[in-house]
Amino acid sequence: MPEPLKNRVDRAALDRIAARFVSVDPRFDARRFVDDLTTKLPDLELKDRIVAIAGHLRTELPAPYPDALAVVVAASRRLEPEMGDFDGWPLCTFVEVYGVGHPDDSLNAMEHLTLGFSCEFAIRPFLAEHTDTTFHRLELWTRHRTAAVRRLVSEGTRPLLPWGKRVPRLIAEPERGLHLIDLLHRDIDPSVRRSVANHLNDVAKHHPDLAVATARRWSADGTRETDQVIRRGLRTLVKQGQRDALDLLGFTTDAAVEVETFSLIPSAIALGETLELAVTLHSTSDLDQKLVVDYTVHHVKANGSTTPKVFKWTTVDLAPGAGTHLRKRHPIREITTRRYHPGLHRVELKIAGEAVAETAFDLRAG
Repeated sequence: MPEPLKNRVDRAALDRIAARFVSVDPRFDARRFVDDLTTKLPDLELKDRIVAIAGHLRTELPAPYPDALAVVVAASRRLEPEMGDFDGWPLCTFVEVYGVGHPDDSLNAMEHLTLGFSCEFAIRPFLAEHTDTTFHRLELWTRHRTAAVRRLVSEGTRPLLPWGKRVPRLIAEPERGLHLIDLLHRDIDPSVRRSVANHLNDVAKHHPDLAVATARRWSADGTRETDQVIRRGLRTLVKQGQRDALDLLGFTTDAAVEVETFSLIPSAIALGETLELAVTLHSTSDLDQKLVVDYTVHHVKANGSTTPKVFKWTTVDLAPGAGTHLRKRHPIREITTRRYHPGLHRVELKIAGEAVAETAFDLRAG
């Protein structure tokens, strides 16, 4: 099982952060900062650790927020590439928690802070409390010379940003966010384009027709890069078998196939082992077909109920009357976003979004 992410925010990280603040403000009490937090971190999860660090920074820095913010920005410029992955996160959280009453100063700071760690979480309360001011700044940033700042525009306004504070307006009224990613979907940087695709995928979950219409408009670009953005941006709709999304991407919407076999090996498994899925398909169509093949695992929950998760498998080109045999390895390993529980797990084969066959495996108790 991978090491918990919270362990990256440890005493060594505190020492690094404190050293950066001492380097810009010798009055910063590094020993008190590190010692106080070291006693608290073991009982805290990742985000709580970040918030606790931001809170101690507020205690140690000058009382007027603008003066404290100036020190935070200066310290952020001392963050080095070899430092820990999350060292810059508490600096962004400092602005998120304490800066909403100073939108202009805080947005100015985010432009610098996001170079060390993305301010995608920090900008959420500003989108809620200072909507027009924040969107105006974000539109300016779509032309920023630095890819990290341009990515902040698309990522920070995602309607369903993972780990981010929910901003109901972004879900109910996605048009302003779509306007921003319209300006970024051809960005030269792949990290920005990937963020744009994830933003479009978020929109698709509540406004599928709007997402498809946006993707259809972008498809006029005719470039490989835009095609990749569209495919990633419509991935949830493709898994669901949404006909307009399948059609736009050139996939068959009404699959004509016979499933000759669909099996799992082994039929009983322990946590940490790997399943092998196998399927044999035969086309019953007189036309060529381009098929999306996925599968759904119905994970058993602690209370015995199940929750489905669709996994990508492959796409298949089938000529009239042709057949194909596919194999797929599927590890059963716990990850940070999923826990496994013993019991019978149903597995459905999906073609063009429709369940066409089913099997199951038994997950044994550890």
